[in-house]
Amino acid sequence: MSEEAPVTRWLAAVAWIGLVLFLGWQEFFVENEFRWIMPWWFRIPVTLMIGLALLLNSLECVLQEMTVRRWAVSLVVFAGFGLSFIAVGIFDPDVVQLSRWFLIPLGVIYLGAAAVAGIGARDNS
Repeated sequence: MSEEAPVTRWLAAVAWIGLVLFLGWQEFFVENEFRWIMPWWFRIPVTLMIGLALLLNSLECVLQEMTVRRWAVSLVVFAGFGLSFIAVGIFDPDVVQLSRWFLIPLGVIYLGAAAVAGIGARDNS
């Protein structure tokens, strides 16, 4: 039985689902033409965060030890997305076709989700 609080698990699950919805929005609505509209300073961190999540979660599944590292991966990914959302909201919100008044609070929410994932890592260690 895991020791982290149920609210940390629910918030992490909602944050992951939110990332899936954001990436679906980008893939099926925003980037439907054959050109790269996102700048490199947003695309590279987002790609690295998704790659990190896929790599480390697949290793966790192979090792069958989904403990503190699961929360640590969530913390890094949520912090990366939170900072990316804030940066794109401040500098150029048109590249993701969302309002800066939506992106900046979304970034703050994801930084909060990173804090919650940190609490989950601490409670599970």
